[in-house]
Amino acid sequence: MLKVQVNKRTTLYVTLTEDTKPNKGGYFCQVFADPELQCEMESFTIENSVLRGADNPINRAKVVANSRVKAMYE
Repeated sequence: MLKVQVNKRTTLYVTLTEDTKPNKGGYFCQVFADPELQCEMESFTIENSVLRGADNPINRAKVVANSRVKAMYE
């Protein structure tokens, strides 16, 4: 689980799950308001093309997810 500090008052939690066809090599991400993952707010995918060539795809996916969540909720 990825913890994203959106601003001083808001922290969101993101799960990253390896995606399947047609996005094999990418990730399916869900954004939650609580660390217990009970209140889902949003979901999105990180396309495999964004991660292609990365030395560590999961770390790159976390950076991308962090940026997307901040952009959505700032």
